[in-house]
Amino acid sequence: MLTALREACRAHLLQAEAVRKPALRRSAAPDALLATDLPLAAPPERVAAFRRDMAAEGWSIREEKGWLMLDHPVPPPPMRTVTDFSGEAGCCLWLLLHHPGPDCPAEWVRALVKALEEGPDAVARLCRIWHGELARRLRVGSPLPGGLAPYLAEAICVMKEDKP
Repeated sequence: MLTALREACRAHLLQAEAVRKPALRRSAAPDALLATDLPLAAPPERVAAFRRDMAAEGWSIREEKGWLMLDHPVPPPPMRTVTDFSGEAGCCLWLLLHHPGPDCPAEWVRALVKALEEGPDAVARLCRIWHGELARRLRVGSPLPGGLAPYLAEAICVMKEDKP
């Protein structure tokens, strides 16, 4: 899910005419998907052009200690069919499907796509946290973030496809 956004960002970085290839990595910040050190590798006018071009494509950008923190809405994938609800991710998906709520918090989507790119263990760790939060919401009668279901189903299917 993050690959297409990363490639779009990389294409713009190639046009930035930096003195060296700028780094592009998954952001550790919870409010950004990607981070680049372009301000440390390119003249200010090229950084400004990069920012304008990215903003025109819907990216939000903030600067932090010489790095640009990049965020973009992650388009929802089509809902995939999951038949195996094992593990933390499967349990979370089952809860979302059986107790749907209307919202899809951007911070949850961001966390999931970054965890998926990191690997199955990261997704499992994230889903352990979510499992507790989903259970708490059910106990107090709060809606669950049902809009997250397509993202989580996609992550589960991708992880199963990557297994040998």
